[in-house]
Amino acid sequence: MEQSSLFILSAYLKKWSYAENKITINYTFCINDNYQRKHKELRLVRSGAMITDLLNHLFKEAKSFLGNDSRKPINLIGDSEVKKKLNNFFTKINKEFRNNKKSRGKSRMISSRSIDFYYNDFEYDQLTDDVKFYVHLNRGLNKVNGDLWSNAITDFKLAAKFRPEDVTTNKYLAMAFSKLGQFSDALEPLKIYADSENSPESLTALANSYINLEQYDKADEIFKEISDTFSDEGTALFGRAQIAYKKGNDYLGHLEKIYDQNKERFLEKLKKDWDYKLSLDDERFTVWNAATAARYLGFERPFDLTKKAFNNEIPCYFDAEKGTIRFIKEEIDCWIEIHNRFNIDGLTYQVYEDKLLPKEKGKKKTKKKPAKSVS
Repeated sequence: MEQSSLFILSAYLKKWSYAENKITINYTFCINDNYQRKHKELRLVRSGAMITDLLNHLFKEAKSFLGNDSRKPINLIGDSEVKKKLNNFFTKINKEFRNNKKSRGKSRMISSRSIDFYYNDFEYDQLTDDVKFYVHLNRGLNKVNGDLWSNAITDFKLAAKFRPEDVTTNKYLAMAFSKLGQFSDALEPLKIYADSENSPESLTALANSYINLEQYDKADEIFKEISDTFSDEGTALFGRAQIAYKKGNDYLGHLEKIYDQNKERFLEKLKKDWDYKLSLDDERFTVWNAATAARYLGFERPFDLTKKAFNNEIPCYFDAEKGTIRFIKEEIDCWIEIHNRFNIDGLTYQVYEDKLLPKEKGKKKTKKKPAKSVS
């Protein structure tokens, strides 16, 4: 009988518990053109027993994705080498776990965190192109989970060479480019993602990229399509509010319509997706250092403001190379206006223009700026 080929691609130590003597392993595999990411909780015992427990779980999960082929025997490719690598992996984890437990977890981490089963060239080279695609897709997704966006791009590009039109690859490649501010590079994979999936989510991602490139008319056309095709007025209004804010026009009217429709859903989306970021280089806007912004907001010390900024509680611009942090007055005004209008965190904010020096009070704008804050 024909066999189904099962490839385990990677395993990662997600979490551990000294109290329960357990670990949780995230692992990935592909079988018959199905790619899956799963996890399994394991008790810390001898490596052999842990390997058996994990592989039994792997075979069970793999079988559930075979559908009509579920009766076919499953062949774990590289079975002996897989078990050898898992044995080394679990042996190291067991050793570090015991040492950390004796020291009451003072190290707070285990260094033997992950294993890539096709890291060696001689193993990788023997794979078919279909499996090589999953190897690179998987590596890219693992790096995304670790916020290694720049490194993830390399693997997503390699995956795209094998399957240029793959939706998942293009979705995450575009996401990685966007995270790094490379919005022009994100456009092509976003178009593939949007054309293939044709959903409010994929279209919104493409529209947001146009917004970041200041191509507002193209973005607005996409939001009209979302409203007309999917009857998703909330998403369209939110997008148009973002466009209005970026252009320096009134954005509250759009947001208030969504707020009236579904307050809980709106507040969740506002906290997660609203982009306060304007441009430091735009002459319409007033750029401040932490000392000026702190006085404007009524903080006694700049440190109190920068602490909130580094916790992503207030919009800012941090230059790691120069060690400088900057704030845009108009962003702060928007942040205050939104928080006060929609009661984001139960607090009321105000500004203290009287504490500013004359030269800090901003420039005369040549274009309309975002609506002023409630003070």
